[in-house]
Amino acid sequence: MAKRKTINRNAFNEKLIHRYFFERIYLEKDIRKDLVPSFLKSKISRLNLVVPEHTQIYTNYRADFTLYFKDDNNPYPVEIKWKSSEFNKQNQINALTNHNGYLASFDKPLSQTLPYITIDPIDFQNWLIERIETLWEESLSTKVATKTGSKTWVVTLRGDGARDNFNKMKLSCGKSTNFWAFKNELKAMRNILYLEKGDEMIFLFIKTSGNERSGMIPTSNADIDLYESYFTKIEDPYYMVLDGPQSHFFENQPLINKRIWPHFFDFKRTEDFIFSTPVKLSRKKMSSELKAKIADSSNHGGVLMEISKVDASNLKGQIRIQNKTST
Repeated sequence: MAKRKTINRNAFNEKLIHRYFFERIYLEKDIRKDLVPSFLKSKISRLNLVVPEHTQIYTNYRADFTLYFKDDNNPYPVEIKWKSSEFNKQNQINALTNHNGYLASFDKPLSQTLPYITIDPIDFQNWLIERIETLWEESLSTKVATKTGSKTWVVTLRGDGARDNFNKMKLSCGKSTNFWAFKNELKAMRNILYLEKGDEMIFLFIKTSGNERSGMIPTSNADIDLYESYFTKIEDPYYMVLDGPQSHFFENQPLINKRIWPHFFDFKRTEDFIFSTPVKLSRKKMSSELKAKIADSSNHGGVLMEISKVDASNLKGQIRIQNKTST
């Protein structure tokens, strides 16, 4: 009898469950409580960081994820498997036992000596349906060199501190790839996961006055004072840095569970606009959506906000004209 040729019916690898876990526990407050065992449920509202593949704190073991909570310096490792029976390496079992870790899988372990949670297959399926387009685009962009991101984002930063940090970063990087960090904030994380290599990002360093000293008003038509702006192209859309000089570049906080700016990305600057005296950006010439996005970014500490191609063209045009007339 001829040997049978069959197709591979395991179309998904384990990294897909990792992505599901990362997004759900970070972003979905109603679901995250079901992704930790009972002894961590009281802490889940104070979740601070979800660190992928943390190696420094375990012996001969790389955890799939390590959870850090705001009121607790201890790391909590998580091992994720399709089937609990795949979790059988003694060094992994020891690491979870010694650090109050737990196992996540789609089935219930036969031996329940370790804490565990079972992943809801219906929620996993729903997440996959919701995210399939982004997952496809990301997979294609990593395999096909000609595939690049097509979105445009704006980051609005007020005050001297952010501008000083950006210029310090520029000085440290020179003309090579630059980096920036986003605050560990839910709104930022939701958008970071849609950032792709090849996307454009426009940085605005501004100041506002009058009744916008405490926060920008999305509907205001008052002109904005623009000090600097940078048009950039995304090189690496997301990574986390917890050790070394870069991890402390924007904050000097040794405790991982208290980090404020751990979410990094890399970019190339394509056009720099630095004004010796601030120039005016007209909000009257902007769409209501663009004004709202600029204000939203600023009011959330410089979170990235996606803008339309039309609004991006309008904004870049205003900045280029101001640059021409101010020189």
